[in-house]
Amino acid sequence: MKKLSKILMAAAFALLIVVMVVPAWSYFTTYAEAIGGKTVHLQENSRIQESYANLTKTLSVENTDDEVSVYIRARAFAGDNERIAYTGSGWTINTADGYYYYGSLLAPRAVSDPLNITITPPEGADINDRFNVVVIYESVPVRYNADGSAYADWTQELTIVTEEEETDHE
Repeated sequence: MKKLSKILMAAAFALLIVVMVVPAWSYFTTYAEAIGGKTVHLQENSRIQESYANLTKTLSVENTDDEVSVYIRARAFAGDNERIAYTGSGWTINTADGYYYYGSLLAPRAVSDPLNITITPPEGADINDRFNVVVIYESVPVRYNADGSAYADWTQELTIVTEEEETDHE
């Protein structure tokens, strides 16, 4: 009788372990995939123009402001298996941060020269496979030193003011 109760207790314990481990294991092995894109507008002084053909994404940036010149930079991110190559006149890389900077101020209502971002898929990949490439671009209004020379301040932070805070300051 003691032997039977020990066997039943061991079986109940084993069943309990199985019931607890399966959901925990599925939690650690589940993943999600997202397709598409969303443009985030933090400032209204520039707009990106993109096209894609033959594994090359071509982008230009338009300064939509009527009065203020801007500096722009762009960078692409891809998976570990894809390689990215950049080409385009007027753009230079900053190896410290990996961004490509447009070499001159972008005047009001002007459009930058195109920057081509070519994707090289992994060896053996089908041309019809999906490749995930994310392009980030930023623009900042021109700043001026005391001597009048122009510069870009890429360290400035965006301050978000809520409607409630706006009415408090009026």
